[in-house]
Amino acid sequence: MNMMTTARLVKNRYSQDVDRALELLPADADVDRDTLSAAFLASPYATLLIDQEGRVLVCNRRAERMYFRSKAAEPDGLRGIGLHKLTKLTHEETMEALKKGAARSSMKLPMVTLHGAGSVRPTLFRVALLRSSTLGQRLYLLTQDHLKAAAEALEQMNRRRVAARDDLAAIEERFVDLNASLIAMEAFAHQASHDLRTPLSTISGMLQLFASRFGDNLPEKAHEYLDVMRRAAGQMDSLTSDFLEHARSVSAEVAAEPIDLRIALEDVRRDVLIGMTADEIEVNIACPTWTVMAEPTLLRMMLQNLLGNAVKYRHPDRKLRIEVALEAGVDSAPLLTISDNGSGFDPGQAKGIFLPFRRLHASVEGTGMGLSTCAEVCRRHGWTISASSDGESGSEFHITFNSLNRACNEF
Repeated sequence: MNMMTTARLVKNRYSQDVDRALELLPADADVDRDTLSAAFLASPYATLLIDQEGRVLVCNRRAERMYFRSKAAEPDGLRGIGLHKLTKLTHEETMEALKKGAARSSMKLPMVTLHGAGSVRPTLFRVALLRSSTLGQRLYLLTQDHLKAAAEALEQMNRRRVAARDDLAAIEERFVDLNASLIAMEAFAHQASHDLRTPLSTISGMLQLFASRFGDNLPEKAHEYLDVMRRAAGQMDSLTSDFLEHARSVSAEVAAEPIDLRIALEDVRRDVLIGMTADEIEVNIACPTWTVMAEPTLLRMMLQNLLGNAVKYRHPDRKLRIEVALEAGVDSAPLLTISDNGSGFDPGQAKGIFLPFRRLHASVEGTGMGLSTCAEVCRRHGWTISASSDGESGSEFHITFNSLNRACNEF
């Protein structure tokens, strides 16, 4: 059967549907053929006329496009099919739903649509109860209620929006409380670290004074005890200093200003080289003149920790070489790389080493706060920091300056 023949069959069928619908409507219904054709059969909403046995007497094109599952060109379409076959309900459940729907002028049916590979879609229908002058029985006129469905969807959306707004307000309130707690903890850590330095300085001074005045009369064992106490006091002083530095990295105001990164690196290199010879260390800086927006003290603190770590964890059997380079990274974001040929670290600790109190090597004295301070400085500026190592030939640290922190620099 060609397309033109099929089109004629469809046109004739809908013409017959209009005639059949006119026959089935009540005798006093003031509806002419054109009105019925426009409002019923050509309606953009699925419309079905159901008899009292639950069978489809007539429907419009929209209903057939949505619910007619036969692929054969059957001239009758949905006519004569039980409504329950278009749903996931039984015949008895469908009839009960029709009766209740007629009483409420509305009903919802789990219709099986052709869209979405026969998916089940709860569908709202307006229900009008008619009496056929031809059949002498009650008829159910079902019209898909898109407006009510849209209104319900909008109401549900509004409820979700209100719930989301309430959740957001609660999250913001918790964030404010958390931020206040964090500020209080930072202030406490700063003050506690500061207050600890005074008695530690007193203890160190008194130990030194005691050794100078009474050392000649003390036995060798006593001198060993004094050395242990002096080392412990020195370690505690280093820890409190690192605490103060970390507290400043967390709480200090980031008053960013343009800083020449190469000049900052050269300044830190001079500090690192103090007390070391050319046979022990070599620091190469391959960095163009480039301006970064940063808080000067925090930037210097980060660079000093990174270069200082390279010196602290240098390999005992080879000359230390530190390479500093700046290049375009991912998405052209400037990437600063500081690499060394030192002892390196366990690759499995690449992320954990930025946590407080994580020491790279237990055999080397330290507090484990330096890299945590570096990570905090990067976080405050919106930069990212990462580390890598094979555990033998040294380590690399990468700082990415994102686009928000660039000055007028181009690669």
